[in-house]
Amino acid sequence: MESSEFYLNRVAQASPEIRVEPGHSGYFNAPDSRLDPNLFHGDVLRPEVREGIINRFYEYMQNRYRGAYNWSRLWLAGSGISYQWAGDRGNGDLDVMVGVDPVTFRRSNPTMAGLSNAELADWINAELKRSLWPTTAETRFGGKTYELTFYWNVDTDASPGGVKAIHPYAAYDVTGNTWTIRPPQLPADPHSLYPAEWWKQINAEAQRANTIIGRYNDARHRAASTTGPGHVNAMTELRIAASQAAALFDDIHKGRQAAFGPDGAGYGDWANFRWQAHKSLGTGPALAEITSVARSGRQEADVATYGSQVEDAAQARVKALLWANRGIQR
Repeated sequence: MESSEFYLNRVAQASPEIRVEPGHSGYFNAPDSRLDPNLFHGDVLRPEVREGIINRFYEYMQNRYRGAYNWSRLWLAGSGISYQWAGDRGNGDLDVMVGVDPVTFRRSNPTMAGLSNAELADWINAELKRSLWPTTAETRFGGKTYELTFYWNVDTDASPGGVKAIHPYAAYDVTGNTWTIRPPQLPADPHSLYPAEWWKQINAEAQRANTIIGRYNDARHRAASTTGPGHVNAMTELRIAASQAAALFDDIHKGRQAAFGPDGAGYGDWANFRWQAHKSLGTGPALAEITSVARSGRQEADVATYGSQVEDAAQARVKALLWANRGIQR
């Protein structure tokens, strides 16, 4: 039986070298004097944009769950609907936050009544990411392509102000066709909004990330070009670097999620600043790539050892409950 390092190395060798390149983020961009004209006429969402978002979501939902119009609400959120829309962000990130009334959802979909709110959110988000996101990754509005994503933060309910619980930077109620939170007017240099100590911490952490990424690339090259003890050592170093990269990325990512929880400060929270800074520097995307390699290696090892991927306890519980209730099967 091959070791887990063997599968990690196989995925790593099939993947390109990890490069740290400046990323796309609107967080630090100089603000424009107007909102994105592809999305807004003045400060009102264009009808074709609103209809496109609503249609994409409910066409998807109606084939999976009952009563979606009754238990959900949609908001556009984030820098894509702010005055920072015009910076170099690649395809525009257009985030649709979904608000859900869990009680009405369960009443409409009794086979899922046994799931907690957190389990329900995890299940729905996994479905959206796997099945809907790929179809909306290149959505055209006006003369621009957007990466349109849909996500339910479990703290966001379907009431008109439900999205305020996660402290978004800006939020447009697509369902009600009105602003819930208008984007703020910012200084010409948004970098100045954040204290020097924050930048000092980010620079130190970025240096650490670059060191890990460098060790990963070095071990990857040596694992491909050496034999005997040198190859064994390179494989071990590859595993350690991949594990460190994944741990750092997960810490940054989970912190960002907490920033938009009830105890976070939202868009201006340190944890969101940290995420956006690493995204802009390119260390965030590079760590994410290594994390993806590491997880793919584990999945291949699981399949080779057990015949299928090993699910975590939460996934197993959800599937068991759905099976018991003759619910949706993945």
